[in-house]
Amino acid sequence: MTRPGPDEGYAEAAPPGEQEVVDLRDLAEAEPARPASGRPADLLPSHNLLRISGGELWDAAEAFVYDIYRQIGYCEESPRRRVEELPRWNDRSIFHAVIDDDGTVIGTVRTIVGRYSELPVGKFERTDSHLADPVCELSSLTVRTDVRSTGVIEHLYRAGWLDAFRGRSNAVVALIDEWLFDVFVDTYHLPFTVVGVAQEYMGGVPIPVALPLAGRHYVDMAMTNPEFWRWTLEAVTPDEARAWNLPTRLADGTVVVPGAATAQTKA
Repeated sequence: MTRPGPDEGYAEAAPPGEQEVVDLRDLAEAEPARPASGRPADLLPSHNLLRISGGELWDAAEAFVYDIYRQIGYCEESPRRRVEELPRWNDRSIFHAVIDDDGTVIGTVRTIVGRYSELPVGKFERTDSHLADPVCELSSLTVRTDVRSTGVIEHLYRAGWLDAFRGRSNAVVALIDEWLFDVFVDTYHLPFTVVGVAQEYMGGVPIPVALPLAGRHYVDMAMTNPEFWRWTLEAVTPDEARAWNLPTRLADGTVVVPGAATAQTKA
């Protein structure tokens, strides 16, 4: 796939000496009422996060998603134990899965890269087109109910987010229920926005949402949910953090954003 240039929506590394400093005190009146999520739980010692591009583990991940979707009525029955709406995107997909020591899949997320109109989200009427292609759709974010609140969902989200950044996508997009959108925005402070019209799809009525992949969009999260942001950056190399202009929070509460055009920003 051809990679677009810097004028098509990518955050470039900051020229030497350029940075933006944001004072946390500027957000005093804008902090949301709902408590921030804070740092997610670490994965259990028996849980392993793997990146899967094929083979038996891919089959196990697809079967896991199918079984969960069948339980909640999100897909039709398939003798192959597959969500039959998704195989057409296999050649541009990656699975991330959390697998226990017995080799059992307990959670997945699937990333699908391409033009917005060519992805599952492209079936929905789009009302906001300012984010350029390519984009990375997060699909099949599915976790076994007995391991929720053990960090599995957050580790899967971070893995998909990193895949999107490292693959030079301009945004993460997803089809999610409205309640989950509210959790992402109000509890995690992720900069998701609604970019389309909700409609019936695979047993639900999800809405199309997008998460920009440019460092300036994460300033608010770095200030208002700092422990979650610090945890997110633990998976990012220093070179990546600089290249993507990701903000860092200093000990005095200020947030430094490499490559910003102005001296100070208020969220």
